[in-house]
Amino acid sequence: MVNHSLSLRLAALVALAGLVACTDNAESPTATSPAQTTTTVVHDDDGVLLLGLVVPRIGAGAEVGLSVRTAVTLAVTEINEEGGVNGQKVRVVIREEGDDPATTVLAMQDLVQLDVDAIIGPTSSVNTLGSLDVAVDAGVLTCSPTASALALDAFPDNGLFLRTMPSDSLQASAIARLVDDSGNSTAVVVYLDDPYGRPFAEEVRVALRAEGTGVTDFIGFTASEDSLAATVEQVVEAQPGMVVVIADDTTGPAVITAIDAAADSLDPSYVVNDSLRRPAAAAQPFGRLLAERIQGVSPRAYAGSTVFTEALQTVDPDATGLFAHNAYNCVNLIALAAQSVGTVDSSAITAAIPAITIGGTSCASFPECSTAMADGRNIDYDGPTGVLSIGSGGDPVSAVFEVFGFDATGRDVAIGTLVVGVG
Repeated sequence: MVNHSLSLRLAALVALAGLVACTDNAESPTATSPAQTTTTVVHDDDGVLLLGLVVPRIGAGAEVGLSVRTAVTLAVTEINEEGGVNGQKVRVVIREEGDDPATTVLAMQDLVQLDVDAIIGPTSSVNTLGSLDVAVDAGVLTCSPTASALALDAFPDNGLFLRTMPSDSLQASAIARLVDDSGNSTAVVVYLDDPYGRPFAEEVRVALRAEGTGVTDFIGFTASEDSLAATVEQVVEAQPGMVVVIADDTTGPAVITAIDAAADSLDPSYVVNDSLRRPAAAAQPFGRLLAERIQGVSPRAYAGSTVFTEALQTVDPDATGLFAHNAYNCVNLIALAAQSVGTVDSSAITAAIPAITIGGTSCASFPECSTAMADGRNIDYDGPTGVLSIGSGGDPVSAVFEVFGFDATGRDVAIGTLVVGVG
């Protein structure tokens, strides 16, 4: 939990407006108009930490985008109130992520041309996978607060990619833990057979076996009626007490409803991944008796800190705080690492990040952590959630996951939390 005061002053926020550049018609007051082509950039260490921010302002990701922008504003305000990084004020330029990788690539190219020292974003896993090479080729550190895709685990990032959102490989461990806690010794795994579901399900199978749970059947399906029917037939034949479903917000509810209708005398329990927490609007709501047998895990969406939430809403009352803590962590990790090594060089910053999140004096903000560093202490930055450990690969090695279920109306409800990983 956060044990520090996140103070905000309106005067500081007004001052910050001059340090943050947006994608509106007016050009940034702190940057020249960027070209639309990318080249390999040699970074001069001018001592000023210049952050690029890639977030969606419109479209499906607008809510996350607003929360991320607000959290970045909060973090930068706190840093600059403390005198900045290595005595220099932090600056931010913002570019539009959009809904597809093509728009994101343009945003990343713009930021590379502006010679940013690090990039926060993109928010979408698909957009991150489609644009990350732009930053890597330019030697620029990128920190995504929300991209969880397994494909990013092994991305050839030259040690320049960081996530504060746990990978789906950690979510697989949380799913396996939830199955183990249910008391079932075996399970059937049903998964959407596509580039998202297939590797995710394989990680779940490995994690289940590590927990001592036997996987009796491993069944892939597609959205076609024939595939769904064949999957239901296989599951019913297996007579499972537990079914693990890895799918998206449309196919997941469809396959669960179909299985349960065909296995009505069996009444199996279900454990699902985070995509099923908010079924698509077109999906059939779970019936009451089925809903009470479904549980799932999802990365922590909100910090759970009243102090942090209130500070965010002081910056922008419209921000919901969705994944805001992850963006706040990205900024603070980069700033603290730069402070610890005395440079804004991307490679030096990324190399220093694991050491400031594992071991040492626990702290949750830049002011608190930088004070400890000035006193000669090693720090363990944990952020607003109180749990954050970054491994040498740039990913969280431990994370808090929310356990959710569904009420009689089919609405998702929080049940508790699980902490998985080490550190």
